[in-house]
Amino acid sequence: MTTPRHALLLSFALAATPAGAGEEWVLPPKVKYAVPSPAPAAGGEDWSPELGRQLAILKRQPDSREARKAAWVAAMRLGLFARAAALEAPLSAEERRAMEGDIIALDIRYGIVDRNTLRGAERFLRLDQALTATDPLAAGFFAGQAPDAEDQRRLTDRLSALAARRRAADAVKLYETLRQRGIPVPLWAERDIAGSYLELRRPQEALVLYQRAVAANPDDFDANLGLFFALVETEQLDAATGHIDRYAASLPERRHLDGRYNGERLSADITADRVRLFADRLAEAQARIDARHAAIPYNSEARQSSASLALARGWPHQGDEMLRRTLGSDPINPALHADLSENLLTLQDWPAARAALAHASGIDPDNGAVRRARRSHELYDSYELYVEAGYGEGQDVNYFGSRDWSIDSHLYSRPIADDWRVFAHNYSASADFYGDNQTWIRTGAGAEWRHLGWRLTGEVNGGSGVKAGATGTVRWKPDDWWTFYGAAESVTNQIPLRAVADGVYASRLSLGADWRQHESRKLALGVHSSDFSDGNLRTGVNASWFERWASGPKWMFETILGADASRNSLDTSVNYFNPKSDRSLWLTAAVENLAWRSYDHAFRQRLALTGGSYWQEGYDAGAIEAIEYSHRWELDRDLSLRYGIGRILRPYDGEREGRTFGNLVLLWRF
Repeated sequence: MTTPRHALLLSFALAATPAGAGEEWVLPPKVKYAVPSPAPAAGGEDWSPELGRQLAILKRQPDSREARKAAWVAAMRLGLFARAAALEAPLSAEERRAMEGDIIALDIRYGIVDRNTLRGAERFLRLDQALTATDPLAAGFFAGQAPDAEDQRRLTDRLSALAARRRAADAVKLYETLRQRGIPVPLWAERDIAGSYLELRRPQEALVLYQRAVAANPDDFDANLGLFFALVETEQLDAATGHIDRYAASLPERRHLDGRYNGERLSADITADRVRLFADRLAEAQARIDARHAAIPYNSEARQSSASLALARGWPHQGDEMLRRTLGSDPINPALHADLSENLLTLQDWPAARAALAHASGIDPDNGAVRRARRSHELYDSYELYVEAGYGEGQDVNYFGSRDWSIDSHLYSRPIADDWRVFAHNYSASADFYGDNQTWIRTGAGAEWRHLGWRLTGEVNGGSGVKAGATGTVRWKPDDWWTFYGAAESVTNQIPLRAVADGVYASRLSLGADWRQHESRKLALGVHSSDFSDGNLRTGVNASWFERWASGPKWMFETILGADASRNSLDTSVNYFNPKSDRSLWLTAAVENLAWRSYDHAFRQRLALTGGSYWQEGYDAGAIEAIEYSHRWELDRDLSLRYGIGRILRPYDGEREGRTFGNLVLLWRF
């Protein structure tokens, strides 16, 4: 379960948060008060027929107060204030006040529809009108004024408006104040406030409210979807899966009148597909999503699921294609543009990524997926510090010495003209050999170029009394499966420190290739050659097969099968460990547990066991045994820390030796 994958999937959750959380998939609340019936359609509705209909009723029934109130509302909506004034004459002040509240309720109802269907300034016009109308009431309420029944219903209407306007903190403050003063809040308003709690990353409070809403109305689509996301965000993924599976199964597949797909059932089914992504059950998710897409290939939600699947499995090229196809049928979906922007960052297409983010922000800058993509761009535009450190204790005769440590650190600048970064690099290592301490320090500076599938670096360095050197690396990723590597070092840091005592240094050339089918399978092959200044030529080859056999919300199990071999042109007469030839075969089995996670913060622990054999020319074969226990903290999207301890037993020159080690890896973007 990698953080980038979970982050991407969470962006979908933010994009699909139910009513009140301020995202997509929002259905307008039903009007709770006296309004013209039938209510006109949302968006540019014409109230003239309604006014005419109610005036005709009044002509026949002049004493009909319901028709008079409905006509008054219609006249107010049309801006016919003189006509409205004439209609209100026989009505009481209480009735006129209630009708004004009805106008506010209508503004909120259709304002939510506008928010989801319109673009630009118009999308929030009605919601802002409703909020402006209730601003004085809210100010007085927080100042201690006691609201009457009409004020209370306007305040509860204001809850929905605040939630829909994505003023989550204001919505929660008003809700909690109402509760503190003993003013009842209806269930429909609590459902909307539950979404605001989710937006504020307070999922436990949201969970309680959604559970209450579902218990009161088991058929409420928004409440059931909201309960699902509350379970996801409280890391109850098994419960979330069970809930959405049961709810989807309870809905009819097709509407009984026209025989078309039931939209709510389809959305619930697609959500049930996607929860497998959240839960890191990616093979199961792919089977469901592929079948869904095959059945309804032109459905935008099904296409979006396929895009999410591609991104989760580490196929950014496929994800790019699917996202663009989905946008063809749903061009104003801000979450899709945001996902495309993040995926383009992965593909290192910086200008296109910025354009996609700008497009998403132009549609809806406050959408959750858009906010997350914006944060991804901020991280890309940051400085970056990467540090690897290690420490070990063993016997004097091994490769590492009796006591050794190393620190390898890179400090990168912010991007320059998108494709470029400059960096400073320091490598320091030290070890004791029979009481003699050997130290190796190299400091360098360089530049990195990243564009599309290419990453190239160049560095000049020097230190430790050895001549200045240069390093060049290249990485090419032409598609979703293959990655090719190459590196050339005139003075390599990968040299036994025992050789340093004799003034020996080495140049190194390495080549490699990875084939990655998906997140659960990768094959790698590499070759290298080191030319030592004492005339020794060391060549080697290594291969590995990574397989993740099982994964879920909390646990995963994986193995790495590795093999390597090397040959040296000089015999073992040199002072450093230098077998004429050797080879090894080993298997590492690891189990990883997600112990805790809250949004972008997580703690994982990992236990790895290794067993294998080592063959050295001139000596009997010996066993390799190792154990390592490590922690990984994701302290935020900009800071991660991994550290671990372990012990390894293996032969050196026929002598079986043990080494206890520790390591640390830090990544900080700032």
